[in-house]
Amino acid sequence: MSLRRLLYHGAIYGFTTATARFLNWALTPLYVHRLSMEEFGRLSELYSWMVFGLIVAGMGMETAYFRFGRSARVEGQASATIFWHILRLMGGVGGGVAVVLFLLGYWAAPSLGYEGREDLIGLAIAIWTVDAWGSFALAYQRAVGRPFRFAVIQLTHVGAILALNWWGVGMRGYGLAYILWVNLLASLLRLGWALSWGPSRVSEASAQEVGYPVLLRYGLTLTLIGLLGATNDVLDRILLARHDLKQTALYSAAYKVAMALALFVQAYRQAGEPLLLGENRGDRSFYRRSWLLYHGVGLMGVLLLMIWVEPLVTTTWGGLLPKPLFPTVYHPALSVVPLLLWAHLLMGTLVQASIWYKLSHKPEAGIAITALGSVITWLGNLYGIPRYGYMASAWTTLVAYGAMVILSVGKGRRMLPGAFPLLPIGIAILIVGVALAAAVHLSRWVGTIAGLVGLLSLFGLLLYRRR
Repeated sequence: MSLRRLLYHGAIYGFTTATARFLNWALTPLYVHRLSMEEFGRLSELYSWMVFGLIVAGMGMETAYFRFGRSARVEGQASATIFWHILRLMGGVGGGVAVVLFLLGYWAAPSLGYEGREDLIGLAIAIWTVDAWGSFALAYQRAVGRPFRFAVIQLTHVGAILALNWWGVGMRGYGLAYILWVNLLASLLRLGWALSWGPSRVSEASAQEVGYPVLLRYGLTLTLIGLLGATNDVLDRILLARHDLKQTALYSAAYKVAMALALFVQAYRQAGEPLLLGENRGDRSFYRRSWLLYHGVGLMGVLLLMIWVEPLVTTTWGGLLPKPLFPTVYHPALSVVPLLLWAHLLMGTLVQASIWYKLSHKPEAGIAITALGSVITWLGNLYGIPRYGYMASAWTTLVAYGAMVILSVGKGRRMLPGAFPLLPIGIAILIVGVALAAAVHLSRWVGTIAGLVGLLSLFGLLLYRRR
């Protein structure tokens, strides 16, 4: 039953995530036409900082909720006491940090290039703080297994941003401050709605089982891991921009194509984390089946994209499109898409393999693992970009995630024997290799059909055989 829930919820979360990201992406043409280059650059800079700010303001409390919320479940409902316990902690600490950062930002605004525009810094801090609270409030819907409520709230949030931007920026010609105000108002709407559908307030007695020091230690450790992980995700494009903007554009285009698999990874994490850390906590049989399910679907995604990405991006789809999705100048960058696809697959492998240290009371091991990836990312890009351009960034991303997976899976197999079988994954990778060879030497359809049949047969047998 839990495995079916993982697949079902993953599909809903995946649709929600994919739709939200597409709608946000659709605003990019509007911004570049309506904003000056300087204003669009400021917007991009502020949103880049928001990636890190959201991690800090979130304090790792979503995962902490799934980890500790199990202590007071009633008929499968996540603990209401621990929910409000954590939300008060986030409000006090996160609000205090936001005030300190606002004062520091106001003081440092001239040196940051925002003299006379201090309001933009304050709006950015407010957005990531409210977004962090809203994301935690939505965690309750994931914990109690209500993905449709999750989807409605998320899509309404993105829909409000899209509609108000098209009206204000597109029709009225409003600028950067308006865009940020819209983002903040939509985030407040999401927070309010999520809380209205959240658990009712109850006595705090049972929440005292998990004190603030325990939550802070656990959550802040995950926050450090998240910051290191964010560095792994965005550093290559930052360093590429310092070297060659054309290289950055080419690599970013290829990265967008590979993001199709990253959407699946994110959906898997959102659907799987409440089950892996909650009701199925410590269930090695479920971990094994979840591990196999993820790699079965993920490898099928890698196979399909590797075979079909070139005709998908470089042709007019038999005349259905007036021109290819990507201009000809971007086509050479498709050579790095396979590397990025395997890197994204390993990212999901790391999500599952990290369960062992998230279950322990000493998750600091995750810091060491993520720090290794960060060091590889820094060294690989600093050395490789001047010599090999974006190709070095793609290889560095793959190597960094590969190293982290080797460490985490190796330890996880000792901590949770039987939870992370490697032989089936090796056989599946061999099937993908044979299918890719068939696609090259015979036809794409032959490779696709052979690969899908092989993977479905292998993982179908493994998932549904007797335990």
